[in-house]
Amino acid sequence: MADKLKRLRIYWKIWWTSSILSVESVLENRLGVAFLLSGKIVRFIFFIFFLVIINRQVQQIAGYSLNQMITFFLMFNLLDLFGQLFFRGIYWFRDQVVTGEFDFKLTKPVSPLFQALTRHTDILDLPLLVATIIFLFRQGITLTTSQALVFLITLVSGMVIVTAIHIAVAALGVMTTEVDHTIMIYRDLSMMARVPVDVYTDSVRALLTFVIPIAVAYTLPAKSLLGLVTLPTVLLALVISALALTLSLRLWHYALTQYSSASS
Repeated sequence: MADKLKRLRIYWKIWWTSSILSVESVLENRLGVAFLLSGKIVRFIFFIFFLVIINRQVQQIAGYSLNQMITFFLMFNLLDLFGQLFFRGIYWFRDQVVTGEFDFKLTKPVSPLFQALTRHTDILDLPLLVATIIFLFRQGITLTTSQALVFLITLVSGMVIVTAIHIAVAALGVMTTEVDHTIMIYRDLSMMARVPVDVYTDSVRALLTFVIPIAVAYTLPAKSLLGLVTLPTVLLALVISALALTLSLRLWHYALTQYSSASS
């Protein structure tokens, strides 16, 4: 147990140091930072405005009120920003594989997967993450102890699924060097969860639940926050998240066995 805690502290220190370096790198171009951050905030505000405009024409969307739709959007942002903040390194991973830099990652006494996912921390997502959390609290949702527990379980399940998807993308990057297209496909699909998946057809909902479990990752935590999930659904979320993480890790280990060094 002591060895595991010591190793966790080492990984925390590595991530923290890497994050500090990322912040210093980003702040070198402060004008660019201002434009990028402004763009993120404007996009966030515009989508809420879009929901308000729709609500003026339609009182409910798939049975959900405007406040509930905003809650779905905020929970989507919370989990999306979790992936962007902690796993941004995946966007640089292809270059490591193509140039052979990944060879050196394999020789270090630190998990190459950890290095691949956390190479870069997008500090520009932090202000929006804080704003999202504040807006969620301002929704005025009250939960009982059991509802809070269900929400916590589904939130952790969502984070596990987001992590598993990024691991799978890294594994595909090792085998095919195709990372950019894969992660952008995931990003495009995840955007569908800005609204509850109930608005889609049965076949699309099934795809987003059981094949690419975006609905479980993004929609279910929002539903649990609104008190709209049942115990069997929570158990299903636990099973899907555990299965997604297990399969993604196995895919990663298999990918390492198929990796051809840049020097070979």
